[in-house]
Amino acid sequence: MLEFRDPIHGFIPVRPWEKKIIDSQPFQRLRYIKQLSLTYLVYHGAEHTRFGHSIGTMHLVSRAFQAVVNNRGDLFSKEQREWYEQILRLMALTHDLGHAPFSHGSEEVFPEDMTHESFTEKIIKETEIADYIYEIGQEFAQKYGEEYNITPELICSIYRGRNTSNPDFIFLRKFLDSELDCDKMDYLLRDSYYCGVNYGRYDLERLVSTLTAYKKDENLFLAIEKGGLYAFEEFVLARYFMFIQVYFHKTRRFLDKILVGFLKNNLPDGKYPEDVGDYLAWDDNTVWNLIKDSQNTDEYANRLMTRKIMRCVYESPTHSEHTDQGIFNLIKNRLEKRFGKENLIYDSADKLAHKIPLKHTIDSEQAIPIILGHTKTPGTISTESGVIKNMTKPINIWRIYAKEEIAEEAKKLVNDIFSEMSS
Repeated sequence: MLEFRDPIHGFIPVRPWEKKIIDSQPFQRLRYIKQLSLTYLVYHGAEHTRFGHSIGTMHLVSRAFQAVVNNRGDLFSKEQREWYEQILRLMALTHDLGHAPFSHGSEEVFPEDMTHESFTEKIIKETEIADYIYEIGQEFAQKYGEEYNITPELICSIYRGRNTSNPDFIFLRKFLDSELDCDKMDYLLRDSYYCGVNYGRYDLERLVSTLTAYKKDENLFLAIEKGGLYAFEEFVLARYFMFIQVYFHKTRRFLDKILVGFLKNNLPDGKYPEDVGDYLAWDDNTVWNLIKDSQNTDEYANRLMTRKIMRCVYESPTHSEHTDQGIFNLIKNRLEKRFGKENLIYDSADKLAHKIPLKHTIDSEQAIPIILGHTKTPGTISTESGVIKNMTKPINIWRIYAKEEIAEEAKKLVNDIFSEMSS
């Protein structure tokens, strides 16, 4: 067993066959894909990459699964426990392989009908990653029987939610795709640490230690014990504040818009290539070199190289409603008429604080049962937590940016519009 030293989790154990995946070219590429796009031009410490996040998520998914098994020792046989944990570790380790340069910041220029998840699946199945997963699978097949084999197809089908042949597979997916998943657990702490902010911190130890499972008929649900309720509330709030203060920061959002504009102008056909081999050649360095070469001929490139930020002259409330959209459209039309559309950039950032249903049932896919102890029937987070129950309004922020030469006049016009509306 090898160990990687991680600034968030300390020493992370890595199995020899997992290290083969980590040392592969597709995984090493993640060293050159920044986790938070161009956020390092706002929070200068945010230079961390998808590489560390992927290893951290693998570590957390092991901890989370082991906590569930310890809290509910009657769920799986020894063979199942070992097999399921390895499947989870492989899903976590490979879940971000398909990210584009600057992560979510440039997904707008994916080929049609492609997402980072679909690129991830192609990379898992069409590169040397597949060979290493087959090797791991054969170890399990020889040790426990062919039914314990692991293949790239199995990993992808469970992660993408297509494989329902075994009800436990639906349960396993929750560790990496739910309101209580290990992907979020890692990136909140990691992003908070590297940005130098406190917004994303929560009690990881308490949250993980209270993870458990609820079984109804043949179906398992990822759940938490009642003692973990406040840690979970803190976790949801941490995500909420990170979106408002970091992920949807007005300068970061502007820079992402500029990056996409540059790529649309300079990539062949304005898109990343669809072929896996060609796609893997693209990382942050490839894009940045293209930006450097174009800084004297492309306005977007020049802005990125010199960090020339257009001024935000209008920003809606954090939880905009229908009337706020009407105000945005009014201001947009007045600014365009006065200054011209070419001198303005618009942005809308929207996100649900959480997807936990408010109805009193655990049957919904995103519901999280909470084990109360005094009854065999669990409650739900929504019924037990006033914090979650009241976090129903989506984050919805509208912004308008103006070029430097008109920024003062544009801001004055916005102020005049609000004066007219209040008089």
